[in-house]
Amino acid sequence: MLRVLGLDFSTEAVYRLMLEHPSWGVNRLAEALDTDRPTVARALDTLADLALLRSTTADSSGGLRLVPPRVGLGALLERRQNELTRTQWEIDASRAAVADLLTDYTALGRDPLGGAVERFTGDESVRRLQTDLTGQARGALLALAPTTVSGGGPWEIDVPLHLDLLARGVGVRILHLDSTDGTPERRRAVRELTRAGAEVRTLPSLPLQLRIVDGDSAVLPLDPDDPDQGALLLREPGALTGLRALFTHLWDGATPLSDAGGEAGEPGAYTPQERALLRFLAEGLTDEAAARRLGISLRSERRMISGLSERLGAHSRFQLGLAAARIGLV
Repeated sequence: MLRVLGLDFSTEAVYRLMLEHPSWGVNRLAEALDTDRPTVARALDTLADLALLRSTTADSSGGLRLVPPRVGLGALLERRQNELTRTQWEIDASRAAVADLLTDYTALGRDPLGGAVERFTGDESVRRLQTDLTGQARGALLALAPTTVSGGGPWEIDVPLHLDLLARGVGVRILHLDSTDGTPERRRAVRELTRAGAEVRTLPSLPLQLRIVDGDSAVLPLDPDDPDQGALLLREPGALTGLRALFTHLWDGATPLSDAGGEAGEPGAYTPQERALLRFLAEGLTDEAAARRLGISLRSERRMISGLSERLGAHSRFQLGLAAARIGLV
């Protein structure tokens, strides 16, 4: 009970026994506690260091006498309180320093627009904003993520960071384009997230990149067609209500990850969006025209082609068409 004041178990036992028998010396104390003399001697040294014991030459206990508990323990309590106050002050100062550091970290490319809206420009500023805001999640994180796992882009899902959120009990929901999850590495990463408790669904197309944290902060790109160039951080209640409604609407119409999948050689392993893209290419549409028909950016369309080519083992558009026809995709 007195450990917080610096008395370990043995020292407290000696102290309590001396309160009952102030005249006992080291030998009797050791005998009564069923311990040895060195243990009692160390306890007496500790009591002296804590100013709970003073020496006297007029005492049969061997020149040692306890300081009255009200005085001795009272002084220890006051000292401990002062230490705690100082520690709390240091924690508060450290918290302020950490807040300043985080502000500096996320200040890159920051352009406050007034109210509850901030603009961030540059891919590194977007990356820092995403990392900082995601790490702050306490209840739920919602993500529209056409790109799914870490690979260089500032909007891509940081798998270790999201696994940490899941371990802390944060709910994670991710909507993504299954076609962007073409490589084995990406498929493993998505399944790692689902095994850890994340809910993942897919759609043929997504309107933009979006992160919503705890329902009160949202990040979306300045330009959906070029999301790496900048982002908006929103905390306006009206805008957040609309963004949450958008996510819910898309989520309700999406396909759970467990229902999509299959082996690369099976038609069922490909999303409706991937099938549509292969059909457009077989019809001779250009990349620009196919992207417009799918409602996605040219960059996303070319990323889909790259993923499909890798999955089907194709090294050219011609080979991609042949492979798609061979398994009945077009």
